[in-house]
Amino acid sequence: MDGINEAKYKGAFAKDTYLIAGAIALLIIIEGYVVYNVLSLAGPAVSSSIIGIYVLFFGLVVGIEIIGYWQVRHSIKQHMFDFKYYD
Repeated sequence: MDGINEAKYKGAFAKDTYLIAGAIALLIIIEGYVVYNVLSLAGPAVSSSIIGIYVLFFGLVVGIEIIGYWQVRHSIKQHMFDFKYYD
């Protein structure tokens, strides 16, 4: 690479990866807490099929978030040397 400190870039990219993993974990924890509270408060009043749909929706939302964050990580990795991302 043209005068690019690859060790610096790899270290900064590792920090970005930890940040992305932390954001995913935080979102899952917060969303899980909301789902737990809703289901625990409305549990007896709601049919089991509605609860199943709610849990399925929660899984889809988490899956979409994980895919989105991972695509951001992949994009940073792909272009970090091209755009001198960490300089």
